[in-house]
Amino acid sequence: MVPSVILVDKPKGLTSFSVVEGIKKKFKVKVGHTGTLDPLATGLLILLINEATRYAEFFLKLPKEYITTVKFGEITDTYDAEGKVVEKREIKVSCQDVKKVLQSFLGRILQLPPPHSAKRIEGKRAYKLARKGLHVSLKPVEVSVYKAELVDCEMPYAKFVFCVSAGTYIRSLVHDIGLALGCGAYVEELRRTKIGQFDVQRAITYERLMCLDDLYGVSVPVWEALDFIPAIDLDAKSAKTIKNGLFLYLPSCLEEETFVRLYEGKEFIGIGVIKGNRLKAYRLLPQT
Repeated sequence: MVPSVILVDKPKGLTSFSVVEGIKKKFKVKVGHTGTLDPLATGLLILLINEATRYAEFFLKLPKEYITTVKFGEITDTYDAEGKVVEKREIKVSCQDVKKVLQSFLGRILQLPPPHSAKRIEGKRAYKLARKGLHVSLKPVEVSVYKAELVDCEMPYAKFVFCVSAGTYIRSLVHDIGLALGCGAYVEELRRTKIGQFDVQRAITYERLMCLDDLYGVSVPVWEALDFIPAIDLDAKSAKTIKNGLFLYLPSCLEEETFVRLYEGKEFIGIGVIKGNRLKAYRLLPQT
């Protein structure tokens, strides 16, 4: 099977790991994911099959869109509905107040990951320490919130659409919005609807996928999925130079490091990187 990408709509209750393992066992292929979803969450997973796993980093960097239902007036230890309620507060804010506070969360912000997260602390997952009742001290990270829109509101519930950079925790974002309003909040439901140009409407459900005999009808070649990266067509001599680990000198000069898809004719050979006026291999498919 050629290196491929599958869009999967993850159901509620399953971990991303269990989805990956289920596909591995059924179809006897190597599988990698490009960003996890909490068991509570549903929605889009981009799964990479066989040698497509070499290109996970390019999908991991893409922005993500979520639709989330939030409950105000309570704070949980996990920042979502699966956690224990640790504090209840009176709701003294209106839906208009909620709409106004969202403006302060747009752009680049510092965010503290939730204690119950997969972040590592001295080699151990934060959520494992938190479950044992141990203090979890995480460092804030800078993330980007491109869109924060209130689409429905009837206290104590509200529904939001968020578009955020990779590495953003929606649970932390909702928790911080609740604190800013003074009433607290947690994620009741969460659905990832987009990753970059990929939409969950194009995804196959995990249940349906596991009923199929093979992956050919539901997968696309990785070079097609990577079409958000510009392409360069090389002649045979230039392609050989790149495959041998040498530089190609280009007539133009780029100041910023730029990734490109490399083709020899119609054959995808991998990803290259341009810096200055030099093109070199970054991650090539194994040569047969």
